[in-house]
Amino acid sequence: MAEGAGRFPEAVFLRREDGTGYGFFFKSEADFKRAVESFSKPILRSFQGKPIPNQPDPEQHLRTAIATFVSQAFDRTLPRGVGPEGVSRGVAACVKLNFSVQVPRVVVVERRQGKIAVRPGLEFARHPGHPLAVVVDAATHGGEAQFFATAESYRKAADAPPDARSFLPQIVYRLYSSTPSVMAGKPLRDEGGKASKVEFRALNFGAKVTPVERATRKK
Repeated sequence: MAEGAGRFPEAVFLRREDGTGYGFFFKSEADFKRAVESFSKPILRSFQGKPIPNQPDPEQHLRTAIATFVSQAFDRTLPRGVGPEGVSRGVAACVKLNFSVQVPRVVVVERRQGKIAVRPGLEFARHPGHPLAVVVDAATHGGEAQFFATAESYRKAADAPPDARSFLPQIVYRLYSSTPSVMAGKPLRDEGGKASKVEFRALNFGAKVTPVERATRKK
């Protein structure tokens, strides 16, 4: 059994080779189950009634649909209108397909040599002092993420000018000298709808690790 395995994953990361992807968080077994079923049930429901000759088995059809959807998420070719919340449901179904009973506390979905690989995210329990993932915590279950295998790659992202797709690592680096392995930032907007600030939370997956704020310079 994988370390920290239970009935649902606290976090699932879809990580592309270029260091981009998604981070999704689930609060409970029921929360995870709802995400899985919101993707799987419509597909399985289409097979209810009289069997159609020469059609695939419903479960096999579901497997194919999950693989196709997740591959599109990697390729950035999902239909318009499928935002991070929609992706979270397909990724949850993918995790459930691979871990039917005991689910690791953290799961990583990768693509290796063109094939989808789903594995326990053991590295996220080690907390090297810098974030391995920084997630835009905007949708119900999370959102787009950036991944950093080394402190150097994190520092490089933090030093880059912020833009619409990469701005959280710069803020995290400015605020904290040390962090747990995952930092999630929720952009908050003012009454006019403009981004005003970011509310951060750290995920330590049961370890006694908390963010350390940088000392402020006295004027």
